[in-house]
Amino acid sequence: MDKLYSVEDLAHACDTTPRAVRLYMEKGLLEPMRAGRTYVFTDISVQKLAVILRCKRIGMSLDEIKERLSATSRNQIQDMIQRVEHIRLDASAELDALRAELNSARRQERS
Repeated sequence: MDKLYSVEDLAHACDTTPRAVRLYMEKGLLEPMRAGRTYVFTDISVQKLAVILRCKRIGMSLDEIKERLSATSRNQIQDMIQRVEHIRLDASAELDALRAELNSARRQERS
């Protein structure tokens, strides 16, 4: 039997806030069960929330995350890999531009 988590327990398990969990519920990303008047979640919800938070960290919108959650797991992972690779390439190009700017400033200081 799965362990049952309250909103607060789920938030704590994934190092986020209860407010974030409630937002993801409101947006349809997390679907709790009811135990009387209380929302409860299972271990699967912990895994799902971890995916949601990972997607948020790489800059996906809630609509994009919802779309990804409805896709197959393999497609989710591939899409996330592509997004992170794109971010990495952008960051690398920005880093190169900043280094060039710094080198130019250093050359000007020496002149």
